Amino acid sequence: EGNMTPTEIWLRLSGVKGLRNHQQVKAAVQLQRFTSVKEKELCEAGLQSEQRQAFLHFDRQLVAQTEAWLEHPHHHLITCDDSRYPERLRNVTNFPAMLYVDGDPNILATSQIAVVGSRDCSPYGRNWATHFAEALALSGITITSGLALGIDGIAHRAALATNGKTLAVLGNGLRSIYPQRHASLARDIIAGGGAVISEFSLPVRPHASNFPHRNRIISGLSLGVLVIEAAIKSGSLLTAKLALEQNRDVYAVPGAIGNPGSEGTHWLIQQGALL
Repeated sequence: EGNMTPTEIWLRLSGVKGLRNHQQVKAAVQLQRFTSVKEKELCEAGLQSEQRQAFLHFDRQLVAQTEAWLEHPHHHLITCDDSRYPERLRNVTNFPAMLYVDGDPNILATSQIAVVGSRDCSPYGRNWATHFAEALALSGITITSGLALGIDGIAHRAALATNGKTLAVLGNGLRSIYPQRHASLARDIIAGGGAVISEFSLPVRPHASNFPHRNRIISGLSLGVLVIEAAIKSGSLLTAKLALEQNRDVYAVPGAIGNPGSEGTHWLIQQGALL
């Protein structure tokens, strides 16, 4: 306890359950005014007894690891009260309180189209993903995706091939890249002036339950979502549904008729997704 940097205050608040985003911002602003943060100050900031305990007993090692990670010039922690936090994402109901960014944080505010789709894509899907991602990137649109195998990786690479900008949102902490096979792609994205981002703290592993959270960021950052070859029960279709809830445009490329990997895109088209 005692003197805490703004980063430490935000990190400790991230470990407090039951705080809504606006309460977290309010508490962070208030706690940064105090010279030291102890039980009394937490009480004044509106934290309940269990929340105060969670704040005070937050893993100090994780605070130290995060502050060490942030010493790297490409590493940033963008909290939702930061002017660099993307306005479009802030308008999503359950927006993330903070984003870990490896790369250029200015890319967050650029106009983005998400390109998502099947991990097991056909040559047809690969061609159209490449075509659309290249065309969009050439027109100055940032290509946003989830760094997954299949369509995601193809979209990121197509943007890079045209010297365009691309942004990858992960479902794990930035201490490691998942999938491991895309570690060099992640480095290329950052080197190309883009960024790899996550809302999860650095050591978080890629659990299945993280990906729906990751998907709401992909759609929340974007003006629209382009879905290429998505199966009915797929993360891509979930991203599209989230996008529709967030009042984003959804575009679907129909797959070859009878291709089971395209049932989700056909369903989207029936729902009136644009082509």
